[in-house]
This record gives sequence, structure tokens and C-alpha cells, in this order.
Amino acid sequence: MKDNKQEVKRNKEELKNILIKTIDKGGNYIIKAMPVNKHIKDILSDVKECITGGEFKDIVSTAIESSLKEGKEILGLTDRELKYINKMIKTAFAGGLTKNINIGVATIENVKKYGNLFYNYIEDFFESLKSYIASTGFEERVNIAVSKCLNKVDEFKKICSNWYTAYDKFDLNNISSIADKLDKMKNKVEFNDKCVSENTIIQNVTELVRQNKKKLTKNQFDICANLDKIYE
Repeated sequence: MKDNKQEVKRNKEELKNILIKTIDKGGNYIIKAMPVNKHIKDILSDVKECITGGEFKDIVSTAIESSLKEGKEILGLTDRELKYINKMIKTAFAGGLTKNINIGVATIENVKKYGNLFYNYIEDFFESLKSYIASTGFEERVNIAVSKCLNKVDEFKKICSNWYTAYDKFDLNNISSIADKLDKMKNKVEFNDKCVSENTIIQNVTELVRQNKKKLTKNQFDICANLDKIYE
């Protein structure tokens, strides 16, 4: 149960990052397409920076939580099924994710345009942004980003398999180089609990192999496989 909660937590964090990046890119496109001069675009770009700030991250996190709660009831799902990020995003959209995000966007809009000399431009920008978030195009882009994340997981698992092949053959060069490659990729799959755990094992074993220049005993390998649990 603890592992499931941890994976759900990581999925929520990854989903938040995907949503913010997708909204930010949409905001950039909206400003670029607006028929205004460079000075106004620069002002709107400064306003748009709030989309990547801490306040907006909290808004998106809250939107995800409330949407998942509603979506689980609508789809009849349990928390256990949310350990799969593709199911999580489907559940969130079913629970009104875009509507909940836009409630937060409207709050920021009111703050940013209140008493501002460029009120009309700021309003136009935020109205366009809310329309984008509510569009099917936004949902499609988020789903594409989630699919890319899952592809990275598949790629990571394949490289892990290559590491085990190198270890079985005790190819020291490949053991070390593949472990280094995995360590550089780990941030791209940190939402996936199995990838995180597998990488920890591989890094622990590789470090000992580098020191001893020989295969580990079964007992040593088992210790490496549980080091992340020991230090939790």
C-alpha cells in the first residue's frame, strides 16, 4: 500500500509538470499570435510568467486533487488504479480538470488586470488562455505528453535489461557505461516507482562492482536491492 501511495504521489507531480508546461507553451503561442506591438507582447510575457510560479503550481495541484476525487466517482475507480499515469490523466479530465484549472486561472487574471493600465490586453490574453485550456486540443497535447513519458519508461526498462545482460556476461565497461546512462535518465522517469527502484539497485551494484572488479555474491546483490528501503 505504501509503494502504491508513493507511485500515485509521483504521478501527480509528473502530471502537474506536464500540465504547467503545456499551458505555458499555449500561453507563448497566444501572445505570439496576438495583433499587438512588441511592447505589449513583452508586457504580456511578463504577466504570463505567473503560469510557472509557485502560486499557479499550487492551483494546478489543487485542481488535480479535486478532479481525481470527482473522476474516481464518475468512472468507479480506486486509488490503486491511479498508479498508472495514463489512467490518472483520464480520470482527472473526466472529473473536470480543465474547468478546475480555469477557476484558478480566472483568480490570477483578476489579480493581474486589477488597476493595470493594460487591463484590456491582459484580459484578452487570459480569456484566450482559458479557451485554450478548455479546448480538445489542450487535452490532446497533454495526452501526447503523457504518452511520451510512458515511452521513456519503456526505453528506460529496455536499458535496464541491457545492464543485466552486461552483468551476466560481466562486461565491466558496459556495466559501468549503461549504469551511467541510466543515472542521467532517471529524472525523466522519476514518476515511475519501478524505474526508480531498479535504478537504485543497478547503481548500488555497479558501485560495488567498480570497487571489487568481480560479481557480487547473492547475499551482496540482495543487500544492494534493499538499500533504498534500509535508508527510507
